[in-house]
This record gives sequence, structure tokens and C-alpha cells, in this order.
Amino acid sequence: MATTINGVNFTQVGKEALDAVRLMLDDPSTWKSLKDILQNVADGLTADIKFIARKQLGGEFNEDDARVYLEDQKTIARVRIRSVAIITLQLAEKVLNALLDVFRGAARKALGWTVL
Repeated sequence: MATTINGVNFTQVGKEALDAVRLMLDDPSTWKSLKDILQNVADGLTADIKFIARKQLGGEFNEDDARVYLEDQKTIARVRIRSVAIITLQLAEKVLNALLDVFRGAARKALGWTVL
């Protein structure tokens, strides 16, 4: 079942984000070592955006709250990526940025805020 938040299909966003990373890597062995953790990170980002949307609707989060929350989540994702796949910090950053580039526009559309 698709996860849709304010009209944005985040199941599809996650697939597109993973495809973006796979294309950026252009290395099947590195992709194989990262695929599972990146799927987990993408699922987590979807859950985080869903959480923020609920907090936004209830008036509990403003844009700054959401941005700070996601900055913490990005730090955790970066550490998780590096701990699962033995890759350089530079590559971990490139991988995370490729994933976030896809989520950034979707989050902006779903929330109406620039938070990633």
C-alpha cells in the first residue's frame, strides 16, 4: 500500500530516491552493500515526514521545528550508512545527498515547507 502524504506518493518517492543513488554510484558491488540500509533510511524519511505532517496539522511543529528534527535524522542516517557499508565519509555524503535530493522536493510539496 502506498504512503501518500498531502497528495504526494512517498512510496514512489522512495523508489525514485533509491534509483537516483544507484545511478550515481555506477558500481554494482557498492550498490549491493548499500541497498538495504538505504531502503531503511528512505522508509524512515517517509515516516519522519508523515510524523511532521501530523505535528504540523496539530500546530505542534512550525517549519523551524521540522527542519531541526530532520537535521538530527540526517545525522543519524549518515552514521547508519557508514556503519553498515564500509565506505568513505565523502561517499556516504554523496549517497545521502542523492537520496535527499529526491525527498527534498517531495517534502516541500507535501508540507509546504523547505525542511531538507
